[in-house]
Amino acid sequence: MNDSSVPAPAVASLNRRLEREKAARKQAETLLTEKSRALYDALTKSRRDQDKLELALWASQESYFEWHAEEDIFTIKTFGLRQKQLREVKQNAIALMSRVHPDDLAQLQLTWSMAVNGESDDIELICRIRGIGGYQWTRARGKVLERDKTGAATYIVGMAKDKTREHHAEQSFQLMASAFASSREPMLVLSTNLQITESNKAFRQLAGLGESETAEKLRLDDFLADAQAPLERIYQSRQERFETELITTGGRQVAVDVSLAVFESRHQNSSYLIATLRDISERKKNEQHLRVLANHDDLTGLKNRLGLRAELDELLARSQHFVLSFIDLDGFKNINDIAGHELGDECLQIVARLLSDTFGASTVVTRWGGDEFIIASSTLDKPAFSQLNRNVIKVLEQQTFNSGKTELTVSASIGIAAYPDDGASIETIIQNADVAMYRAKTSGKGRVFEYHDGLAEHVKEQVSMLSDLRRTIRNRGLEFYLQGKFNVAGSLIGAELLCRWFSPLHGIVSPAIFIPLAEKHGLDSDIGLIALESACEYISMLEAERISLPLSVNISANQLLSESFAEVAAAICADHFVSPELIEIEITESIFIQDEASAVKGLAALKAYGFVIALDDFGSGFSSLSYLRKFDFDVIKLDRSLVKGIDGSERARALLNGIFRMLDSLRLGVIIEGVDNSAYLPLLENIGINAYQGFLFEKPLPYDQFILKHTHGWQMAK
Repeated sequence: MNDSSVPAPAVASLNRRLEREKAARKQAETLLTEKSRALYDALTKSRRDQDKLELALWASQESYFEWHAEEDIFTIKTFGLRQKQLREVKQNAIALMSRVHPDDLAQLQLTWSMAVNGESDDIELICRIRGIGGYQWTRARGKVLERDKTGAATYIVGMAKDKTREHHAEQSFQLMASAFASSREPMLVLSTNLQITESNKAFRQLAGLGESETAEKLRLDDFLADAQAPLERIYQSRQERFETELITTGGRQVAVDVSLAVFESRHQNSSYLIATLRDISERKKNEQHLRVLANHDDLTGLKNRLGLRAELDELLARSQHFVLSFIDLDGFKNINDIAGHELGDECLQIVARLLSDTFGASTVVTRWGGDEFIIASSTLDKPAFSQLNRNVIKVLEQQTFNSGKTELTVSASIGIAAYPDDGASIETIIQNADVAMYRAKTSGKGRVFEYHDGLAEHVKEQVSMLSDLRRTIRNRGLEFYLQGKFNVAGSLIGAELLCRWFSPLHGIVSPAIFIPLAEKHGLDSDIGLIALESACEYISMLEAERISLPLSVNISANQLLSESFAEVAAAICADHFVSPELIEIEITESIFIQDEASAVKGLAALKAYGFVIALDDFGSGFSSLSYLRKFDFDVIKLDRSLVKGIDGSERARALLNGIFRMLDSLRLGVIIEGVDNSAYLPLLENIGINAYQGFLFEKPLPYDQFILKHTHGWQMAK
């Protein structure tokens, strides 16, 4: 069949059909192209969204997870900025659960079960999951997206984040908060303008706030008046520490130590202050006490040397005239030795009050040390000042201190010097006042002596003499003379050793000068031992001449009060093969005034060794008859004052007669000193006294002259 046989209508229909199919195909291709382009755009957008998601997750350090029920697989993705940083981990539920901390597993299982079983669409919990470096605190948040017809979850997605650092930080914060709240030290959290944002209980108590009151609406400078100054410095130093006063709500002032430190927030966009306060009231009180002690005497409350120096430095800085007295108590040692240091301290306190009351607040009253005081006044002239010092002596001498049945008294020797008349420096003024005091003491005590030119030379002489005396004693350069004791027939019955000093520097020095000097400086015991040794040597030499003659030795109170003296004395006698019965120990009543109990004990020890005990100078000063009752003396030596003038005074003879009768009735040996007038002899003999010592019979002689006189009849030239 040829083309001409096909009808024309059929061909046209076929062409239309082909055109339609061609148009449909083209439309389909166009639609496909559009769909492909839309799909590509969607995929591109999805990629961008995923990149954004990855970036957000990276920034938040979170991970993405999803769970499909049919596989029971967890897919965990950790995102980074770049695709190559994407880390994907797949684990089944059992493996994942095995990594959960045992203490957190039950809570995780409960929360997961509730989500899977339809009781909740949301999942949120914090648990510990074991990783490479150990357990990490992880916060998980998820949501159920799909469920089956029974309501069971088939698809869950969520986010997870490592919260280990935050957890530790929170723990630290909680610990810090707990420490803040429970701290014994008052603490505050402050804003930069000193507004109180937090306060602990210790601060509220310190500030005087009640249990129900808070400090959060107050400012630090509501309590600390000078808080602004440290605040101005703290942002440079970052930390400030200072001391100030805290004013409580009740108006009480409390000394506090304040530590103030700046703390910045994590992002440095805010800051706050931490203030720690410490109550230093007790420390301040102790410091004040120490400052007082540094310048004051603890016993009397008076100024001490440092306090005096500070006062005088101020006067010298103004070239201010002042007068100064140096006071040394006379007889204070007796109070300490007899009554003890407790009464001695009481005595010093009484003297301190007397001085303060006498001179007033405008005068500096100082305890210089021991029993020495210094008074300084810039308001009184020397005559008025001297009169007040004399008044002090009068009042002191009327004051008594009782120790048992013994009444003790003190006096004072006072030296005065003035600035600038008597010196240009503090040291010179004090030294010159001391020199004047020393002169007052050596002149009879209980006196006021004003410094003058040349007085220092006298003191230098005393110092030189003391040094020479020390050297003489050390070299055993003292000499001992003998003065005989005689009976009514003029026969020699004994002798007394009398110390003599012939100084190459000072010539012949009277015992009235060097013996008190020795006692003042503790040299009397050395002299006493040398005298005892000399007596033993003389007795031995006399025995070689077939003469048995007892010798008497004067012993100082200080020496006799030593517990070891009796033993030492007995040892000296034994070394020289001398019987203690030939040694007569002469003492004075002053020993009983110092320490009666120790004196009685010491004398008893000497008696036990066989020494003869004599009470010397009986009748001089005051004589206590109680001493005769308390101790059995062998001999009583009547003082020369009792014999003087008996030839012209009936009263004197009656007194001497009465004393002798009393002593004789006690069966005590009696010898009278100072017999220098032959007119006394018949009167003394008539009374009954038959033992004498004095210039009428014999002056003190060196041993060689004494032995010549009494062994060969040699007589000293008249």
